[in-house]
Amino acid sequence: MGMKRLTIFTPTYNRAYILPQLYDSLCEQTCQDFEWLIVDDGSTDHTKELVEGWINENKISIRYVCQENGGKMRAYNKAVTLSETELFVCIDSDDILASKTVVADSLLFWDLHCDENSKKPIAGMISFRISPKGKGFVYVKEGFEVKSSEEIFGMYTGEHTDFVKTDILRHFPYPVFEGEKFTTDAYIFRQMDEKYNFLLHPYYSQICQYHDDGYTKKYRRILFDNPKGYRELHSLLIRLRRPGYWRNIICYISISLFIHDHSLFSKADNLPLTILLYPLGCLKHLYDRIMLFKDR
Repeated sequence: MGMKRLTIFTPTYNRAYILPQLYDSLCEQTCQDFEWLIVDDGSTDHTKELVEGWINENKISIRYVCQENGGKMRAYNKAVTLSETELFVCIDSDDILASKTVVADSLLFWDLHCDENSKKPIAGMISFRISPKGKGFVYVKEGFEVKSSEEIFGMYTGEHTDFVKTDILRHFPYPVFEGEKFTTDAYIFRQMDEKYNFLLHPYYSQICQYHDDGYTKKYRRILFDNPKGYRELHSLLIRLRRPGYWRNIICYISISLFIHDHSLFSKADNLPLTILLYPLGCLKHLYDRIMLFKDR
């Protein structure tokens, strides 16, 4: 089918029951200039047989990769290394594209605006997700803007879809910790913001659904099941002197206590302030423990 411009990456784990709806929305695209890269994170259902059947149908370009169960961040890192396209976007296994022209509209928007004047190089474009009930980002004007991802996320509330240049993504892998399977995407975007801007594309590109076996429904539990990744995010935000500096130090202390890391002071980026805020970090640690208990 030749070289494609866009990789649509889907990490999946035991989602054979819902993956067909995403497949159908991809087959309906008026522009087929994409490869669907599925990284199967050790599924034990019939995902493999399902996808192999689609490959044999040859309706769209599909690459299917299996790996030992290691979580979304490892699947993401692998997908980025495998991708050979200009742009890369993650569409989760329980989501679908919002219309038949999402790929065409997104590539056209990119071609029109990727060379816009900007203080920093442009790394990609950010569009919006909407729920099946019509809830999602609320945007107030047409056109586009060029801002950091943090500025864009701060302007609106809701989920977002991120098309990023693949060669840039390769420089910002997720951190991987033994025994942990999740790190929030803020870890990647806050680093990219130091060097790059993004195009804001005021457009609904994706319909997202939340299921009980998904990350969003269990977000607090997942964060504290993966505390080293969570702490690494706050450590990064402290090093980058991002807004909420004191709050990040407090969170760093709380998570360090959670994982019983008593070297938190020797590793601290700002030792005097870490010592000063230690009591507040202890209080947050206690609060987090209480909230985790209530969530069970």
